[in-house]
Amino acid sequence: MKKTLVAICVVITTFFSSFTALANVAPISNAPYLESVTFENATIEGGFDKNKTVYNIELNNPSNSPLLKDYSVNGKAKLFMTYDYDDSNHQKGIILTLSFENGSIIYTFNYSNAVDYKVTNNANLAALGCDYGEVQPKLNKEDTNYKLYIPSDLTTISIMPITEDVNAYCAPLNIELNQDQEPEIKMTVKASDGSTKNYKFKVKRIEKTVEQVDEEMKQEDYVSFLDGEMFHQKPAFFVIIGAVIVGIIVIIVLAIVTKRYIISPYDNDEKNFYSK
Repeated sequence: MKKTLVAICVVITTFFSSFTALANVAPISNAPYLESVTFENATIEGGFDKNKTVYNIELNNPSNSPLLKDYSVNGKAKLFMTYDYDDSNHQKGIILTLSFENGSIIYTFNYSNAVDYKVTNNANLAALGCDYGEVQPKLNKEDTNYKLYIPSDLTTISIMPITEDVNAYCAPLNIELNQDQEPEIKMTVKASDGSTKNYKFKVKRIEKTVEQVDEEMKQEDYVSFLDGEMFHQKPAFFVIIGAVIVGIIVIIVLAIVTKRYIISPYDNDEKNFYSK
């Protein structure tokens, strides 16, 4: 009888312990999730389904790297994009990580028509993935020196370089900073033929904080968090320009007046040669 009572107590205790544990776990339906996503230079086969996490995507141009075009998230979370590489550092897919307070969800997009390995000297960067970083001027094939603008209080920079050629490679970076640091970041892109191209990104801090930039990014008409932050966009710039213009006008007026009253080709005391 005692053994039976002990067994019943163990079952009841186990049941309530399990129930309590389950009660403390938030339902999956409450976790943030990716509602939609689209890519440049790639199409998701069968379309996007918020209940799936693994997909195949077809590259429109298999030679070029696909880029994240647009997405929407249900809930409060951050989306991070990285590329998936094989052992030879050739792109084979995209990995999107949706990170939130209590966990994360990983979405995998495998290339269904990855280009055969082709040797080229293309070592250009097409874009620079950086959550709170903005590159100026816009990345192009000629320039290799750029400025990377970040919020004033950002202490971690996560950079995902995006190569123009799908077979080129540039290692991602994670950099820890003090709030006043503005380092120069060097990155090297290695083309499939082994040639390299070196890039430099000089970090510049703006007056906005991460929280302010975050709020701007949530706006539907968001384009750039640098609006109003560049020196030529600030009121002081227009004051200086106005002062310079006024100064030039004053100098020109003074020069005209000085020339008129000081320099004269005629002697006022000299008689007019043609007078009778």
